[in-house]
Amino acid sequence: LRAAHDTRALPPHQVTWESTISRAMYATASSSCDATTSLERRHFSRRATNPHSGAIVAPHRRPTTRADAVGSKHVYPEDYLDLGPRIRTQVLDDDAFDAAQFDFVCDARAPSEYDDDHVPGAVSTAVLNDAQRKEVGTLYKQVDPFEAKKVGAAMVAANLGKIIDERFLTAPRDTKILVYCWRGGERSLSLAHVLSRIGFDVYFAPGGYKRYRAGVLEFLRGMDKFRYHVIAGKTGCAKGKLLDALEAAGAQVIDLEVMANHRGSILGEEPGAREQPSQKMFDSRIAFKARTFDASRPVFVEGESSMIGKVQVPSTMWSGMRIADVTQLEIPMSERVKWIRAGYKHFETTETGRLLECIDVLVKRVGHERVSAWKTLVADGQWDEFVQDILENHYDAAYAAAAARSRPQEEEKAQVLFLDDTSDETYAKAAKELLRRYDPSAKA
Repeated sequence: LRAAHDTRALPPHQVTWESTISRAMYATASSSCDATTSLERRHFSRRATNPHSGAIVAPHRRPTTRADAVGSKHVYPEDYLDLGPRIRTQVLDDDAFDAAQFDFVCDARAPSEYDDDHVPGAVSTAVLNDAQRKEVGTLYKQVDPFEAKKVGAAMVAANLGKIIDERFLTAPRDTKILVYCWRGGERSLSLAHVLSRIGFDVYFAPGGYKRYRAGVLEFLRGMDKFRYHVIAGKTGCAKGKLLDALEAAGAQVIDLEVMANHRGSILGEEPGAREQPSQKMFDSRIAFKARTFDASRPVFVEGESSMIGKVQVPSTMWSGMRIADVTQLEIPMSERVKWIRAGYKHFETTETGRLLECIDVLVKRVGHERVSAWKTLVADGQWDEFVQDILENHYDAAYAAAAARSRPQEEEKAQVLFLDDTSDETYAKAAKELLRRYDPSAKA
């Protein structure tokens, strides 16, 4: 009987009446030992095989959990519609999760939720916008859940049509789609169901964003497991370019300034994209990148303060950076000036007014006389002189003070790397030399 009971492991097309009866006999025997009633024993003898899905059905037994409804052990009553195994699951807090394996990762939450944070690479496919979500939520709490669901269903139905028109009308049948919402509820299920009925390869994320966020925080708590190598250097030494060259040569790199949409200084806002990500989004970007890293190899980062604009470097990562090996990058002042001007051209053209606003902020640090002199240089178009003066009389001093305060290892442990210019060839060669010395297993 126990051997017969193991037919539960058989694929649906191999489940026969004989195996079903054998399972019923085993279940009956087991139930008898547990003093099961005769009515329950008769129930087991009436099990049969659904001819369409191959699932074992029990006419008078309802499923006990939602997990049963999608699992191999689920038993559908004969008078219930068996929709079949159309939607698979994918958890978002698994280190093996890779959004790139999907053609679409759909965030079914409201736009404001998406903007605050989302799985990197996800697209916004809101089944309810912010106003609709608020309206339905108010109805649910203050009037009646059933009435709220009716109103919400009408809104969702209209929005689903727009989503399909905009995103999936030209998508091929084998398109692979992952859908999530706040915690794996009605919003993501509504979109996943419709996409699965069309015939796409659809995945659903149990626990949704809530589970994803918990996984991100858990991962960040372990960021001190990595061995960091800090690329330090004064403003204008093209440290970011060296990080790019290192990554191109096969190094493990986290560019914090890129992830923070900020260049780490009072003039650090990117043109046309002044908004930094939320702290949650910054966390997501770091975790998403670092999940792929090998902890036995170094992770190259730029020497930063613990705050980059308004976002904070994870404390465990920051503690690792403070004890890291350091390469101190140095280039001639003339090259620093050229690099700064190339990177901040918007201040010389379309956003000169914004530059003057930024300079005004420095009055408390350098005084009115120095700020007035800088404004004169800007007004006269003497850009080389302005950049060199603000580097020498503000940024270099500020960098030295910050390094002494929060990154004392830079002076004690730093190995100086002097480069003559900022050409691609010079930085590619320097990157290969750093990898030969600190990460010989790297492969481009």
